[in-house]
Amino acid sequence: MIRKSKIFSTLVLGIFLASSAGLALPEKASAEVPRLGGQDRYQTSVEVSKSGWDTSDYVVLASGENYPDALCAAPLAKEYSAPILLTTSKTLDQDTKNEIVRLKAKHVIEIGGTASISVDIENELRGMGLDPQRIGGQDRFETSVKVASKLKSPAGVVVTSAYGFADALSIAPVAASQNMPILLTAPGSLPDSVKNYIDGEKSSIKNSYVIGGTSVISDNVVSQVSPAAVRISGQNRFDTNVKVLDYFKGSIKFDNVYVVRADGLLGNEFADALSASALAAKTSSPLILTYNSVNIDTEKFLKENAKNGKVTAIGGTIAVPESIVSSLQDILNGKTPGISQSDYEFLTSALGKLKTIDTSSFNSAQKEILSKTVASIENYLANPSYDYKEDVSEIKALYNSLSSGEKNAFADAVTGSGISLSDIINIANKIGFKDI
Repeated sequence: MIRKSKIFSTLVLGIFLASSAGLALPEKASAEVPRLGGQDRYQTSVEVSKSGWDTSDYVVLASGENYPDALCAAPLAKEYSAPILLTTSKTLDQDTKNEIVRLKAKHVIEIGGTASISVDIENELRGMGLDPQRIGGQDRFETSVKVASKLKSPAGVVVTSAYGFADALSIAPVAASQNMPILLTAPGSLPDSVKNYIDGEKSSIKNSYVIGGTSVISDNVVSQVSPAAVRISGQNRFDTNVKVLDYFKGSIKFDNVYVVRADGLLGNEFADALSASALAAKTSSPLILTYNSVNIDTEKFLKENAKNGKVTAIGGTIAVPESIVSSLQDILNGKTPGISQSDYEFLTSALGKLKTIDTSSFNSAQKEILSKTVASIENYLANPSYDYKEDVSEIKALYNSLSSGEKNAFADAVTGSGISLSDIINIANKIGFKDI
């Protein structure tokens, strides 16, 4: 009989060991993973450009250091059939400079004011015989309006938060493909410059979309955009990404699927997705947002809508691990790599239940145990070759540090989430823990 205090430790070990029985972890990642990436974000933007453009009269140049001005760049890049290249704010990146030369570009459209792209860079571009054109406003909102004004007869508008990059980049390829500018807003009210632009384009604007939940864009903003504006949002940036793709799936081509990093410790992991947005827009392809793993709903969506598509990582292996790309490619090829259907369904169900646990009465160790377990299961579902051993070791150590009472409270929370004792016993029997 499993003692109450052992329920959670048995569940953790069982989830991994039972589901991965017979799986050999690879010594190194496959060399077959398609990737457009360099040593840094600037080299990555160059590799993306090389993939999509042999030559281009126009180049869109954006800051690789700050995202606000750059978020609205994709529709403009599509308007001019141009790649988006990145630079540091004070000096023109050498790799970017070399790519501008390779493309035989004549015009460079700089996005943002001199704080984003310096006058020195502009002068250097002139010295190269190029025609630099700066599009920038007094603030990020006005910059988005000035960029929008360069689009001819916009079919619609997209409004996203000016204080985060993920939602804007989820919609960027769609907006660009459908000739819709991306306008930025504050959380509580629509900036005057943005409102004036929308009012002035009412005759051509047929559809209005607000991307993001009420925590980043209030209902007041939605009503200011248009009484008929459609809000598209999810529980988080990855869920919103899926919701955007699902809403516009009729106009998206899933032959090519680009995978990007969209979160991290710095909070500015926007650059690779920004570069990729122009390439994705060129073929009406989707951007898939990830961070160390892939959202389960994302996997499900791709499985249903992107069969036989090709997955390409944008950025280096630190940004998008090869395991994520190869796992997604297997899914698009109709495989559920390394996991039986029954185990996959159990893991997915268990994960959903663990996420419902109320942690308000937990101490920091209990919260960390649950958080690490959820993250490990998500990583394993995204990639059955994921080496979870270190995770299990850390979780066990944290669990063993709890007092008997804390362990019992934790077990109550686990079983209270809906994971049945019989499921746990079956796992224990399967992996030889009958006497725990």
